[in-house]
Amino acid sequence: MKITEVKIFPFEPGDLQKKLKAYAEITVDDTLTLKGIKIFEKENGGIFITFPAIQGKDQTFHDIVIPKTLEIKKQIRDAVVEVYKKTKK
Repeated sequence: MKITEVKIFPFEPGDLQKKLKAYAEITVDDTLTLKGIKIFEKENGGIFITFPAIQGKDQTFHDIVIPKTLEIKKQIRDAVVEVYKKTKK
């Protein structure tokens, strides 16, 4: 699997989700686009991402995109974080 494109959509959401800094979308092998990745900044400056999820009737969130291996999850995270950091400069 090769991530062929990463797009970052930064914004300031306000007080409710002030740690949420941007959304991202990735394209895999020039054939599949995954939208709805959220980028969060921790208080210590660290960055983490979450994959798309939907809220169920019980008000809990359920992932709708789940990387099957740690390598794929790391590859996606690293690509998104790298491009996100470049957009902040």
